[in-house]
Amino acid sequence: MKPTRKQTGQTKKDFTGLLLGTLGLALTTLLLKVFQFEQYLYNVALVFIVIVLLIASQYGLWPGLAVSILGFLCLNYFFIPPYYTFFIDSGAGVVAVLGFLIAAIITSQIAARARRKTQEAQLSQQETAALNQLNMAVLSTAQAESMLRKVVQQVNQHLEASATLLYLNRPDNPSLLEVQASHFEEKEIQEEKFFRQETVQLTFQKKEAIFIKLDNQWRVAYLPLLAGEETLGVLAILLKNSIEVSSIKVGEVFRSEEQRWLQILANQTALAVDHARLIEETALVASLKEADRLKSVLLASVSHELRTPLTSIKTAIAGLKDEGIELEPEEQRDYLEVIDQEADRLTRLISNLLDLSRIEAGTLKPQKGLYYLPEIIGKTLERLARTEILTDHFVQTRFEEDLPLVSVDYLQIEQVITNLIENAAKYSTPSKPITLKVSQAPKPLTTSGRRQSIKRTEGEVRPMGILVEVIDEGIGVPEAELERIFDKFYRVELLVTPTSKSGLSYNVAGSGMGLAICKGIIEAHAGLIWARRRIYGGTILVFWLPLDLSPKFTQEKDSAIKALPE
Repeated sequence: MKPTRKQTGQTKKDFTGLLLGTLGLALTTLLLKVFQFEQYLYNVALVFIVIVLLIASQYGLWPGLAVSILGFLCLNYFFIPPYYTFFIDSGAGVVAVLGFLIAAIITSQIAARARRKTQEAQLSQQETAALNQLNMAVLSTAQAESMLRKVVQQVNQHLEASATLLYLNRPDNPSLLEVQASHFEEKEIQEEKFFRQETVQLTFQKKEAIFIKLDNQWRVAYLPLLAGEETLGVLAILLKNSIEVSSIKVGEVFRSEEQRWLQILANQTALAVDHARLIEETALVASLKEADRLKSVLLASVSHELRTPLTSIKTAIAGLKDEGIELEPEEQRDYLEVIDQEADRLTRLISNLLDLSRIEAGTLKPQKGLYYLPEIIGKTLERLARTEILTDHFVQTRFEEDLPLVSVDYLQIEQVITNLIENAAKYSTPSKPITLKVSQAPKPLTTSGRRQSIKRTEGEVRPMGILVEVIDEGIGVPEAELERIFDKFYRVELLVTPTSKSGLSYNVAGSGMGLAICKGIIEAHAGLIWARRRIYGGTILVFWLPLDLSPKFTQEKDSAIKALPE
């Protein structure tokens, strides 16, 4: 245990101090006798006191006292007449040796006290440093699980423990505890062998620390984590029993200093657990607020999107039912065309909602087949030409020659292309073309929105794929909005004044679901999607799909091509 480990093996240290003191006295006595310093009694006594001071300051009170007594005997035997006897024939000699003994004992006590104060200061410094490191572990991350792992690791390190386990309440059953974070210093240590679930439960219920000696090698501390009247969990710590038996009182598993330090670390861990709980509660509140916000946005958006086609359908039906007006066949066809288009619009809205819910639930699984992407685009454009989406726009396509087949879900990729073209049509200048480019390209290095080279440098290895670009000639999305336009229900709200040269406005109808669905579908295909500004005005929406260039793909390419749905 780091802050108290300096007292481990104290008997051995006392013996070392006594041995060094004895050798010091013997060597000093030999030198003084050789050079005949017997007549300088007080100088000899001063030299002996220095030896006592050194031993007491380095090894503590008991070695210092022992060396004081040895010095007293040595001074009496070798330097007080008559020599080589413990008999003293003069009062001055008695005063000298007794004065030395008293001075040596006082010096030993003062030096030992100074040593103890120094050790306490060092211990306090170590404890402060350890607590600071624990606080840093708590503050260094906002993720609760990661933070608890760091705290447990720090506790294990500061105690020099073999294993540390953090037990917290199970969410489904608060009365039971399970390991939430652990750190094992040695691989052979197993939780089932050294830790007992019933002891953990007992510590939790009684709110009292339990110390157990497993055998002569191991001991375990179970510490309750308390926050006021509430018990948050239990900290279980396994340590090797490296402290000598003589340093622990009978019936004790940990010394009082060790128990104090264990409790300090347990209290600090309790604060970390409480902080982790606050992090999770804050995250839950934030997610609930975000869910409530998205619900409000969804209701507002969908209600608006539903109201418009329903109003158009109701108006058309009212016109057809009006018996006071005789409609020409062409007028009837116009009303029916409105109903058909608005019904398609409602279908797209409902389809978007269903797709978005599947993406959120993680159940959107592509049913892949091998397709020639320009053919999918051609079929999609034929279908869109019969809708109001391209009423004011025409689409020009640029396909690179000899494009390879790509493994995709036809319906999902058709949905992506539809949404991208619809988005381009909404925000593009009427009568201006929408350009759709398809080429083969390596995987982009970044999707930051800035234009980048798709050429590979010499020696660079990047997976190949199909790059699709949908280019409009509208106002263009502001640079700061490029990363956000693929978020759920997010729409760029930027009005352009009537005096603007473009005369365009971003105040158009929409649910903010289309591009979010595109992102979910492309990512489900292991692809990338991003947006960037066009140099001369407008926006370029880009997605990249990987090619399967495995031998199996190449061999089965011709036989696996699926026919495009009609």
